Amino acid sequence: MSHNAEEYDAIAERLFAPIYPVIAAAVVERTGKRCGRMLDVGCGGGHLALAVLREGAFDHVTLLDENADALKMAEDRIRGELTSENRTSTMLSSCCSDICAADLAERIGTTFDLIVSRGSMPFWDDQMAAFKNLYALLAPGGVAYVGGGMGSRALREQIAAQMAEIRRQNGGSGPRMFDMSASKALETSAYEALLEHLGADCDVVANDEEGRWFVFGKPAE
Repeated sequence: MSHNAEEYDAIAERLFAPIYPVIAAAVVERTGKRCGRMLDVGCGGGHLALAVLREGAFDHVTLLDENADALKMAEDRIRGELTSENRTSTMLSSCCSDICAADLAERIGTTFDLIVSRGSMPFWDDQMAAFKNLYALLAPGGVAYVGGGMGSRALREQIAAQMAEIRRQNGGSGPRMFDMSASKALETSAYEALLEHLGADCDVVANDEEGRWFVFGKPAE
């Protein structure tokens, strides 16, 4: 198993756990999507997908990540939840792939009512290709909620303090917040221009409280 996948999952479980219900609640409130087919892009250990699943009644959840070890952890975590809650009507599938892949839509072979992604956007090598793929994977009337944030300023500060304490106890070694100077993400205007070109309905949430999120939909037929 990938050491990085194990490390990230441990951080998500130990430190980030409080953020996912907050973000999931914002997802369903802003998109209005509580059922149908959901895709979690760059799912990691599946924490956001699981939190959104708990908010609604989705009949199919698909997980996408280029790290096979992370994908396996996400599958196990969500399958365990579905079993424990006796939600046998909800189907689970996965795809090990880069969101930027030119043949992604063909490989997945279906579209989604809701697409979510938290924290993976800064790592995408081709931001324009990724957003084109996201739009292509939306069903008519579907909505994507893509970006990054820690749920609230208070949660971000709490987690930063916890990370600092872990490093103090370990002689400077331990988790840190992602260095946004290393992000491959573009200026907001670049995404807005692309989404307008594609014909998407787009809103941007960008503030110190929630982070930066792109909420965009494909018009219903």
